[in-house]
Amino acid sequence: IRVSGTVSMLEDPGLKNEIVEARPWMKPWLEVIGMDSLGVFRVSDCSVAVWTFLTNLEPTTWIPL
Repeated sequence: IRVSGTVSMLEDPGLKNEIVEARPWMKPWLEVIGMDSLGVFRVSDCSVAVWTFLTNLEPTTWIPL
Protein backbone atom coordinates (compact mmCIF):
# COMPACT_ATOMS: atom_id res chain seq x y z
CA ILE A 1 0.00 0.00 0.00
CA ARG A 2 1.26 3.48 -0.83
CA VAL A 3 0.16 6.44 1.26
CA SER A 4 0.26 10.09 0.23
CA GLY A 5 -0.63 13.12 2.33
CA THR A 6 0.63 15.83 4.63
CA VAL A 7 2.61 14.61 7.65
CA SER A 8 2.75 16.53 10.93
CA MET A 9 4.75 15.52 13.98
CA LEU A 10 2.82 15.45 17.26
CA GLU A 11 4.62 16.47 20.45
CA ASP A 12 1.93 15.43 22.94
CA PRO A 13 3.43 13.69 26.00
CA GLY A 14 -0.01 12.39 27.04
CA LEU A 15 -0.53 10.76 23.65
CA LYS A 16 2.95 9.21 23.76
CA ASN A 17 2.20 7.75 27.20
CA GLU A 18 -1.12 6.39 25.94
CA ILE A 19 0.64 4.71 23.00
CA VAL A 20 3.27 3.12 25.25
CA GLU A 21 0.68 1.93 27.80
CA ALA A 22 -1.19 0.14 25.00
CA ARG A 23 2.07 -1.50 23.82
CA PRO A 24 3.89 -2.86 26.89
CA TRP A 25 6.71 -4.30 24.75
CA MET A 26 7.87 -0.72 24.08
CA LYS A 27 8.44 0.18 27.75
CA PRO A 28 11.85 -1.51 28.26
CA TRP A 29 13.12 -0.09 24.98
CA LEU A 30 12.02 3.47 25.80
CA GLU A 31 13.45 3.24 29.34
CA VAL A 32 16.86 2.75 27.71
CA ILE A 33 16.68 5.26 24.84
CA GLY A 34 14.20 7.78 26.28
CA MET A 35 10.72 8.92 25.41
CA ASP A 36 12.10 11.62 23.08
CA SER A 37 13.06 8.79 20.71
CA LEU A 38 9.40 8.01 20.11
CA GLY A 39 8.09 9.91 17.10
CA VAL A 40 4.34 10.25 16.66
CA PHE A 41 2.90 11.70 13.49
CA ARG A 42 -0.43 12.25 11.79
CA VAL A 43 -1.12 12.01 8.06
CA SER A 44 -3.87 14.36 6.85
CA ASP A 45 -5.33 14.87 3.37
CA CYS A 46 -4.55 11.19 2.94
CA SER A 47 -4.87 9.08 -0.20
CA VAL A 48 -3.89 5.45 -0.68
CA ALA A 49 -2.99 3.26 -3.64
CA VAL A 50 -2.46 -0.48 -3.82
CA TRP A 51 0.78 -1.48 -5.54
CA THR A 52 1.69 -4.92 -6.81
CA PHE A 53 4.31 -6.27 -9.18
CA LEU A 54 1.51 -7.00 -11.64
CA THR A 55 0.30 -3.38 -11.67
CA ASN A 56 3.72 -1.75 -11.37
CA LEU A 57 3.74 -0.19 -14.85
CA GLU A 58 0.09 0.87 -14.82
CA PRO A 59 -0.92 4.43 -13.84
CA THR A 60 -1.41 4.80 -10.07
CA THR A 61 -5.02 5.09 -8.93
CA TRP A 62 -5.17 7.14 -5.72
CA ILE A 63 -8.16 6.68 -3.41
CA PRO A 64 -8.83 9.61 -1.04
CA LEU A 65 -9.65 8.71 2.56
